[in-house]
Amino acid sequence: HGTHEDIVEALSKSGSFDVVVRGHTHRAEVREGKTLLVNPGEVCGYLSGRQTVALLDLAELRAEILQL
Repeated sequence: HGTHEDIVEALSKSGSFDVVVRGHTHRAEVREGKTLLVNPGEVCGYLSGRQTVALLDLAELRAEILQL
């Protein structure tokens, strides 16, 4: 159990992927660069106090965090 940040960073910096979707941290994040990195956060809000999801537009390669 856990997140291997080094692997997530390597995947997002490799240029091999348009989008990397990750989780486990309960922190909502959208980071644009060579690869779009998306973390939807947590839908229940138990740990962060924020109930969030990510809306991913694959045609435009954009993501938006929505608070529930």
